[in-house]
Amino acid sequence: MTRGWGPLAMTLGVLLLAGCSADAGTPTPSPSASGSQDGAATDNTRPVLAPGTTAATGAFVDTGAVTGAVTGSVALRVNDTGVFELVVNDLVVSDGTAVQFTLTADALQPDEQCLDSDWRFGLGQADAGHDPAAELVFPIGGSDGIGQGDLSFIREVVVTRAAAGGAPDKACPIPIVSHAPLAWNTPDMRPGLDVVDEGPATGAMGVVTLDGGDPLSYTVAQGDTLAAVAERFGIALDDLFYLNPRRSPNPEDAHAFTGEVLNLSRSNR
Repeated sequence: MTRGWGPLAMTLGVLLLAGCSADAGTPTPSPSASGSQDGAATDNTRPVLAPGTTAATGAFVDTGAVTGAVTGSVALRVNDTGVFELVVNDLVVSDGTAVQFTLTADALQPDEQCLDSDWRFGLGQADAGHDPAAELVFPIGGSDGIGQGDLSFIREVVVTRAAAGGAPDKACPIPIVSHAPLAWNTPDMRPGLDVVDEGPATGAMGVVTLDGGDPLSYTVAQGDTLAAVAERFGIALDDLFYLNPRRSPNPEDAHAFTGEVLNLSRSNR
């Protein structure tokens, strides 16, 4: 299910981290809630990102559609209240029109011209005539537990034209003006997370896909529950949500759906 919000949604709630530190950019251990979930012991080694930490950076690329249409840089930063925010600097829109910013979990081709993603998150817009010297800041978050405190599954920041009325192009309803691939610079946010298949059990009778002997994905069988699936693989229910941040309609929906494919690989998160 595709997720998007209106172009004027400047604030979409908060994404709270597990704690904070006095030294910006220095991860420190913090107690984890995973011990309260089925199938895992307490993990006290999870790092947290201190206020002021820049977790990811990127720069807008030329898509080839409109040369030099947008220039500027982006960053995902933790603010003073522990909320992730998108920061846009030196933004120049060549034709001076309003543009909208969207996060996507897909890695795009450099010349990609249409946003067609199964997971996207709209933030807000820069108005026409925006001053390039003015920093744009958009808080990220919401009540749906986006990213479980680790947004590294987000691959790109996409710039599109702000809605101007009229019917969208059916062939490309969200044309891309530019996009910025993100380079992440964060520690392992789930050290010790090890997925091991203990074999079929009540509530976890689905099929496992392996990669060199390691569980890669799990296809839900009728009658499965997420808690039982997590227990089968020796992880907390919270860890299963962590491995599946793109899950729709809600990352924390406790129901398992027959035929649903759950990711079990940290690298494929």
